[in-house]
Amino acid sequence: MSIVAALIYWVIVAIWLTVLATIIFLYVRNPRAFGATRLLLAVLAVDTARNIFENTYFGLYFGSQYGLLSPETAHILGQPALLVVPKILNVFAGCVVLGLLLLRWLPLAVSERGKAEQHARDLETLAAVDWLTDLYNRRHFETVARRELARSQRYLRPLSMLIVDVDHFKAVNDRFGHGAGDRVLQTVATTCQRVKRDADVVARIGGDEFAVVLPETTDAAAAQFAERLRQEVSQFPISANGESLRITVSIGICGASVGTSGIEALLGHADQALYQAKSAGRNRVVVWRPAVAANLREAAE
Repeated sequence: MSIVAALIYWVIVAIWLTVLATIIFLYVRNPRAFGATRLLLAVLAVDTARNIFENTYFGLYFGSQYGLLSPETAHILGQPALLVVPKILNVFAGCVVLGLLLLRWLPLAVSERGKAEQHARDLETLAAVDWLTDLYNRRHFETVARRELARSQRYLRPLSMLIVDVDHFKAVNDRFGHGAGDRVLQTVATTCQRVKRDADVVARIGGDEFAVVLPETTDAAAAQFAERLRQEVSQFPISANGESLRITVSIGICGASVGTSGIEALLGHADQALYQAKSAGRNRVVVWRPAVAANLREAAE
């Protein structure tokens, strides 16, 4: 038993040497892979070094006590002045560990967590926002629009959809270049953002097409909003190749109802109204009506 008691310290030393070697090996191979974890590795390395020193000390002491080493070793290491060294080392190592954990690792870990969350939010924004106009892209818009349509139908509240199309946009690109076309799109997007209410949702859903969801808005009120938007866009010409380029838009509107089958139907009806606006000469607003109602109006006229 005396031999086992003496050797157990060297087994512990071997284990902690393995731990220390592993820490050093992993850090040397991947110095940038740990981030804030590097401080945890430093804490572990300090504690490992303390364990190695302490167990080596007592391994030598008890080894000499049990006859594995020279008795003179036990006499030297057993002096009170030296026996207190491992305890002092424990206190020192504990202070270093606490300092690293509380003063360095914890603030750094919190900071890295904040950066990771911000990075995740940035990625989510990039996935939802159109890079040119800073409006929602079509995928995110349809997700939001489905939610608004479901709410509208559940609580029997009005909801309207607008599709806004830039008139003669291809001609602008062909004549003035894509840079001018990009400025046109940005101008329309900025105008939509300025005119809309906080609850309204605006997106770029195609090359030169924008969509707006207007919660709590009838198609008649949406027509007033669309007319104001159309006039606002036309009041802000852009300069292209030394010329003043007047922008106009055509807008199709559709109001949702309990019978609206889904966001695709709502977009389709608004798109039909947009087609009517373009066919009628562009730079105008058209509200979609069911075919029966349209035929009745034509007959009345």
